[in-house]
Amino acid sequence: METKELVTFLEGKANKGEIKKVNERRSFNIGVTDNKRNFTCTVITDLYKDKEGNDLCRIEHRIDNESGYHAIDVDKLYN
Repeated sequence: METKELVTFLEGKANKGEIKKVNERRSFNIGVTDNKRNFTCTVITDLYKDKEGNDLCRIEHRIDNESGYHAIDVDKLYN
């Protein structure tokens, strides 16, 4: 499953109440370098947990609306 598909899948499950979404971090004006290009991004990190509170995965978004840059990383995935 591709990263964008994974985020859509997790959001759907969270919206249905099948898993929990915890907004861990929202930071503004963070400098990000990607392939020698510099961006000023909003960084959003969400943690997804099952109903028992076990961590499923952590998703980090780095978004620069001025340039259209949006990178998504899956930092941790638990089975």
